[in-house]
Amino acid sequence: MSVLVRIWRCPVSALDRQHLLGEHLETHIVFGAIFNKRKGIKSGWQNHPQTLRFDSDAGLGKLAERHHQQVQEMEKRGYRHKSPLPDVASLRRQGYSLGDGYNSVEMEKDILTLILRKKKWR
Repeated sequence: MSVLVRIWRCPVSALDRQHLLGEHLETHIVFGAIFNKRKGIKSGWQNHPQTLRFDSDAGLGKLAERHHQQVQEMEKRGYRHKSPLPDVASLRRQGYSLGDGYNSVEMEKDILTLILRKKKWR
């Protein structure tokens, strides 16, 4: 069975509760897989497409920024965040925005997928 890990290519404010919390968990999975790989620890997630998408210093910076956006959105919705990323003091957060990691066509595709999923669950 294939497990889908997805960092959505759209603003976090567009995610419903399930997708926001799921993406937050998956952000930690991808971050952990990259850090373990750099420490020489093998993980089943190291060759996953989402892990490979962020496996660079710039990519980790973008992932850290996405996590920051997720946390802000979670707190805005009244959730308590108690799972910070590993210490990344040497890692500068880099902007995670449209055109940086995804483009408008990819964003529209992900938003459409989210809308269709939401209709399916009703």
